[in-house]
Amino acid sequence: MKNLSYTDQSNFQPKSPSNFSSECWFDDACILDMDYFVKTLSGIKAKGVRADLIGSIITHYASKWLPDIADQKGLTQFEESSPESVTASWMKKRFFVETLVNVLPPEKDSIPCNFLLRLLRTANMVGVDGSYRQELEKRISWQLDQACLKELVIPSFSHTCGTLLDFELVIRLVKRFVSLDNEGAKSGAALVKVAKLVDSYL
Repeated sequence: MKNLSYTDQSNFQPKSPSNFSSECWFDDACILDMDYFVKTLSGIKAKGVRADLIGSIITHYASKWLPDIADQKGLTQFEESSPESVTASWMKKRFFVETLVNVLPPEKDSIPCNFLLRLLRTANMVGVDGSYRQELEKRISWQLDQACLKELVIPSFSHTCGTLLDFELVIRLVKRFVSLDNEGAKSGAALVKVAKLVDSYL
């Protein structure tokens, strides 16, 4: 991915895990080059930083640079600084999403469910490879009881679908959730939350 703009990082060293904050130095580093981001993230993982903090890095980075992911109105810095054709923008988004999926920590609950749903919405919109969408759907199903209705209401981007919303996606997520083994995600309280979520969706 083309490096559009970022500050000099030749002497940049991430802070130690004890006083780590994703916002404190990622805002200063202004890392837009994805290869550099992945390498930096790998170095942080090697230092033994907790999975939830790795997740915080990824969500903060994506919300800062990837359009449609930020949970707020208005343009992101990425959009503002990158005037380009629609096709080029979509290709860049696709590459961005696929790269983020590849670096998600495997631990359950390391990434908020609502962020994963926003990432899936963008993935469906820009047509990422099916394997990436399946990975996101699997991770969302692990913690579907944490989802909010707003994020679950995902439009259908399929030209063959006769509905405005992606009902089939919701059905797949619910089926995956109820088929999970007894790891706690299938507790009575979790089932009740998902049931209420589906009622609200309907």
